[in-house]
Amino acid sequence: MENLPALKHLYYQYIGRLYAFAYFSQRRTFLGAARSGWLRFFVLALLIASIILRWSWIIIILAFLLWVYVGFIYRRAKKEGYNKFVVDETAVPPPDITQTLEANEKVPVRASGRYAITTQSETVLLIKPAHYWHVPLGDHIVMVEHRPKQFLYQFFNAATLQKVEAGWILFGKEPLPTLAITFLENWGPDHSNNALMYYVGGGANEDLSRLKPRTIYFSFDNLDTQAQLWATLIKDARDVRASQT
Repeated sequence: MENLPALKHLYYQYIGRLYAFAYFSQRRTFLGAARSGWLRFFVLALLIASIILRWSWIIIILAFLLWVYVGFIYRRAKKEGYNKFVVDETAVPPPDITQTLEANEKVPVRASGRYAITTQSETVLLIKPAHYWHVPLGDHIVMVEHRPKQFLYQFFNAATLQKVEAGWILFGKEPLPTLAITFLENWGPDHSNNALMYYVGGGANEDLSRLKPRTIYFSFDNLDTQAQLWATLIKDARDVRASQT
């Protein structure tokens, strides 16, 4: 973030705070109703009162603009999934000397995106505990504790991996350093008969051309961990390509 212009940094902070506000106000209640509903009700009541009581045109216009603005925030935030990934155009992959993660070494991450079990999938946001690791067979695994003792997953490998981008997630007070990982999804309700149910890394005979891309996001407090995970993905992709030549 240090390389960003001050105005852009402030703008990202503004967007992240708005998304977080919309997310939590939709999920927290007051007197049995979502706080977002109360907010919209009071803003609409203010607009109606300003018209009925014949307040000045300036106040009526401001009340109308506030009503439009609040509605726009919630619609936009919902459409974006209450967060936004911004690519860092200056980012470069970690150098080859970067230490990679050991097989089966679990790394805590803040996970965002779509995760699943065989019967359902859910969108989670980076407030959920999550772990990443990879196994010697070459599969990369993400496990998210969606609810207490209830977990969702994503699986990918070098064959399904499409790209890795570095940037930031806009959600909360500050943009968080993030890796956006795009792969061809072969896990979840749409693939309920997938061999992954029985073998981690299954689906060897899967026709990759039929699979749809999916992007998930890993956010980090420690940039060294981000570099190690990124280097691990790069090394795995290179090793697989080398074995195929």
